[in-house]
Amino acid sequence: MKINLLFGFLGSGKTTLAKHLLEQRGSTVKTAIIVNEFGEVGVDGDILRGQNIDVVELNSGCLCCTLRGSLMMALEELRDKSKVERVIVEATGISQPRELLDELVESSVKGLKIGPMVTVVDCAKFNKLQSMLGDFYLDQIEFADIVIANKVDLATPDQIESATRHIREINSNAKIFFAEQCRVPPEVLFGEAQSLIIQQLQEEMMSTLKVETSQAHVYPKGNDHNGQNIGPHLSYHNEHEHQQPPSHVHVHEHQHQHQHEHEHEHENEHDPHAKVPVQSFVVTVGRNGSKGTLEKFFQSLPDKVWRAKGFIDLQGEKFLIQFSLGQLEMTLANGDAVDTLVFIGQDMDRAQIEAQIVVATR
Repeated sequence: MKINLLFGFLGSGKTTLAKHLLEQRGSTVKTAIIVNEFGEVGVDGDILRGQNIDVVELNSGCLCCTLRGSLMMALEELRDKSKVERVIVEATGISQPRELLDELVESSVKGLKIGPMVTVVDCAKFNKLQSMLGDFYLDQIEFADIVIANKVDLATPDQIESATRHIREINSNAKIFFAEQCRVPPEVLFGEAQSLIIQQLQEEMMSTLKVETSQAHVYPKGNDHNGQNIGPHLSYHNEHEHQQPPSHVHVHEHQHQHQHEHEHEHENEHDPHAKVPVQSFVVTVGRNGSKGTLEKFFQSLPDKVWRAKGFIDLQGEKFLIQFSLGQLEMTLANGDAVDTLVFIGQDMDRAQIEAQIVVATR
């Protein structure tokens, strides 16, 4: 079963890319998509339905930490029960690739072929995101075989040049594709190429196992050179410690903290997300607003609101709302999705936002 993983910060265009790829995939290969969303209500799954494929939604967590086991179970079920041949995995925008890639490399799920790792970046917002998020943002570029420099139609030539230069500085080996609305040839992902990143991590794992095995033979089983009990063998490679990978793959100690609607905080010191506190909440909205009142509402939001998305009825017409760092898109939508908006950001004033959106849509 072929696996294609899509990364990219909130609002970069991952769902648009996934939809484009599904529309262009042809009918000869049975395909499914796994959508991971940080918020407690899924929106991207509703956008991708109607493609005559299996859609698996994994919400309220990240594939790189709390939902890794759920991902493996979903892959096994799609392979064994649905006989799926290709799975597109759209990771949440705040996912950290290294943890997820390690899980895939060490997975007991057999027969997985990992295609090129793809990260989508917003050319116009690249510098702003880099300065706002630091290494947390850059990791998604470091662990990429392919970087799609998206939204070039919304960026100035200077912004495109700057984003390209920084991508090259972060990851000199990645292929860069420039795109509007993530329109890239499907063979970029659906070709037979395997992920070089995954190959490097596999080589790293094998090297580590060889070192562990040789060290286990140096000292008596169960004791170190001081006679202390250490178990069956020496090991310096575990769930949270990794050797420096070869070539351009670099390891960083990143952490940020997920805060969901109930304000639950992960206190695990190894949580890969603790340095960038992220929260999300869901608001049920009214149906009597107008495009004008909604535009004013989104224009008033502070920079701490990174992302908002959802579906809303405006006087009889349903719209898909996509807001990302000051940019609002409203497009006509079909379906029976509930009128809710998911807000994602850092240190947001939930009470104020809820009060303002209620006024804008009542």
